[in-house]
Amino acid sequence: MTKYCSLHELLHFKPVSGCKKQIFDFDESIINRFINDLDNDRFYLGGQIKMKPNDIINLESIQKVREINKQRELEYGGPANGFEAASIYRSKNDLCFIEKMIIQYNLIMEN
Repeated sequence: MTKYCSLHELLHFKPVSGCKKQIFDFDESIINRFINDLDNDRFYLGGQIKMKPNDIINLESIQKVREINKQRELEYGGPANGFEAASIYRSKNDLCFIEKMIIQYNLIMEN
């Protein structure tokens, strides 16, 4: 089954039962940062794919971001400076967090 949801779905999702709350590890600040940093109602998933907050994020799009990052690293080498390194690091961490939330969200919604 394809795992998916949108940024807005993640932001507004509030598990009700105690068991589900324990499963759903959610740091609202990361989602809010995406929402607050919107550029013309768009954000960049993993710093690579331009999306709207209501667009569906799925595991395939997350994998595509990883492939783009890998290809860019091969083409351009590592980061040019500390600021770029910090940006890449933050984008990779945010992507991992979003992926984890999507998986957890779908596990809860299936039950």
